Amino acid sequence: MTRLGEVVHAALGRVLVVLVALMTLTVGWQVASRLLARFSMRMGWPLLVEPSRWTEELAGFQLAWLALLGAAYALRRGEHLGLDVLHQKLGPANRRRADLLVSALVGAFSVFVLGLGGLRLVMMTIELHQRTSALGWPMALIYSVVPVAGLLMGLFALEAFLRTLREEAR
Repeated sequence: MTRLGEVVHAALGRVLVVLVALMTLTVGWQVASRLLARFSMRMGWPLLVEPSRWTEELAGFQLAWLALLGAAYALRRGEHLGLDVLHQKLGPANRRRADLLVSALVGAFSVFVLGLGGLRLVMMTIELHQRTSALGWPMALIYSVVPVAGLLMGLFALEAFLRTLREEAR
């Protein structure tokens, strides 16, 4: 299970790097096209470049993908939000129990709410033939990150749960 988690986590890290690079290019083009359009208007030239209309929508979608996939990545590394103050005040036995409970709750939420609920959302947008306004992409493609992130978080929560169980057995 640990090996699978490592492989998935490494691949996810590469995907996140690509997403950040693409988002940087998207936002960079958005800024550059606006500046070029403004410059050509001030100079009285014909419009060299139209301000990009699709980049704002694409950057928003990229941000959503980064946030959800980044949350899964952070969960695997143990860098997600938590109440460390309470956790540190617990004794070793209660800390392990709390870790098991948190891993189980995060895993259940991830699989059932994000995974299955996200899958229902994707299926609904497919049935309704919803498309993005500027790009014309299927919304199902955009929303597909929700079940993907849910399943990744579920996998990482299961891995943490099993790791805590193994430590408890020692």
